[in-house]
Amino acid sequence: MSYTAPVDHMRFVLEHTAGLGPVRALPAFTEVTPDVVAAVLEGAARFAGDVLAPLNAPGDRAGSRVTPAGVVTPPGFREAYQRFVADGWSSLAGSPEFGGQGMPFAVQLTVAEMWASANMAFGLCPELSGGAIASLTEHGDDTVRRRFLPKMVSGEWTGTMCLTEPQSGSDLSTVTTRAEPDGDAWRLYGRKIYITWGEHDMADNTVHLVLARAPNAPAGVKGLSLFAVPRFAVGADGRPGAANDIHCVSVEHKMGIHASPTCVLAIGDGPGAVGFLVGQLHQGLACMFTMMNHMRLGVGVQALGVAEQAYQIAARHARERVQGRDAAGKPTAILGHADVRRMLLTMKSQIQAARGLCYAAGAAVDLAHHGAAEAQAAARARADLLTPIVKSWCSDMAIEVTSLAVQVLGGMGFTEDALAAQCYRDVRITTIYEGTNGIQAQDLLGRKVIRDGGRALAALVAEMRAAQAALPAAEARTAALGRSLGEGIALLERATAFALVEGTRDPELVGAVGVSYLGLAALVCGAWQWACALTAAAAAGLDGPARGALADAAVFYAAHLMPRAAAHAAVVFAGSAPVAAADREQL
Repeated sequence: MSYTAPVDHMRFVLEHTAGLGPVRALPAFTEVTPDVVAAVLEGAARFAGDVLAPLNAPGDRAGSRVTPAGVVTPPGFREAYQRFVADGWSSLAGSPEFGGQGMPFAVQLTVAEMWASANMAFGLCPELSGGAIASLTEHGDDTVRRRFLPKMVSGEWTGTMCLTEPQSGSDLSTVTTRAEPDGDAWRLYGRKIYITWGEHDMADNTVHLVLARAPNAPAGVKGLSLFAVPRFAVGADGRPGAANDIHCVSVEHKMGIHASPTCVLAIGDGPGAVGFLVGQLHQGLACMFTMMNHMRLGVGVQALGVAEQAYQIAARHARERVQGRDAAGKPTAILGHADVRRMLLTMKSQIQAARGLCYAAGAAVDLAHHGAAEAQAAARARADLLTPIVKSWCSDMAIEVTSLAVQVLGGMGFTEDALAAQCYRDVRITTIYEGTNGIQAQDLLGRKVIRDGGRALAALVAEMRAAQAALPAAEARTAALGRSLGEGIALLERATAFALVEGTRDPELVGAVGVSYLGLAALVCGAWQWACALTAAAAAGLDGPARGALADAAVFYAAHLMPRAAAHAAVVFAGSAPVAAADREQL
């Protein structure tokens, strides 16, 4: 499989539109110069294209499997992961305190997009480890951090998130895995399902972050605690020793990401799995949400990466496939057909806008963690606001884009040989895991907007209006985007005002219209990112085909994508009645 990371565009977005400049100015990142970032992106592009991409289709065909010795990954995955670790990619954004390179999270997201484009199944493993590292760093005590973080930051050990049980999916109040105190440690007993990279042969150890109930815990989610449970016990020398009482009993047969083992884990079939408390007792869900929010941004980037791969497959095919004739009667590649160009522009204009939003969210996380104290709260509010939008919009967009890739390839796209079908299968999970997109929509409208009184959104809207005003006035091609962005902002403000009033008196509103509210917000955010990109291109003196390509995609986004905003707004203004009044027994 051929994959070439769009390094020039990724670097342009990271440097000029996503806010890496303010991040670079922070004391923690003063050595992260443009040259350093360029070297990182070029190196990651080579690794993604040369090492990971060739394993993608074979890994999909082979899948991971359970053997008496444990879960075995497809041929080449173990060797690729060992090289991944040796080349330092696992430690890129890790804290220098634990052996990491201390790069910004925004840069980490950029290279994670490349891993997902080249091989989503592989990229899930370091992505999960990064989330586990974030949770242990923020909530673990010194003993837990010293025990696990150096090996996890280096990539020698991986990490997982263990929430779901057979009876407990999105509703974690019904978790039954229990933890019993055992000296300075705990013994855990239960079952966890859908555990991505829950067991494998690529690393020496895996550290599971497990939600469980301690004795006499309060009912519901308030009674959950978080525990770090290694697959192999960690000796005094820091090396993995005897097997802990946690193991994979089966691997799910999935629609996609076949190379990624999605495991059912048995915990405590014998003496109990030894685990260590992370954070405070009965505060496990808050600790886990550090990892969850990390992963939600990661899922958005995964979806973006697969969408980019699908676009490349479709664009390459459109240039090579000769079908039909042009106006002069000569045979033409299908790129000559307006409808094919429409599909490619639908893909490209959304991908590039979503890329800007993903990287901007990453920069907000960096500012929230490392910025000046007086600025951290605003940065955290921005990151919290963007996270559900990034997760949902990118994953919904990626399903549309990968479906269009199948369409561009025609009958060939419906076969497995062309790889467009694999992109479609792989990315379909992204709207489901780490909180379904319906849950993300309710989080955005219910918590991040209504409960917040719209303050964080108002701050974002102010930036959007500034971006609209900054568009190069002398360029006629930007005028359509400016008008479209202005109209979208007005719709978003009206929808928000409506929700702030109706949401306080209608308990069904958030669930009934949240998805459409998020769709509206996402489209406007995309137009905002296009405005930032066009202004940055003018300021940077970008010219020639690259400048023209940006303008082409921005104009298309304004004309073909932004009209969807009015439909989303109309659903919001309709309120909950069309859903609430429906006869449930007839559904």
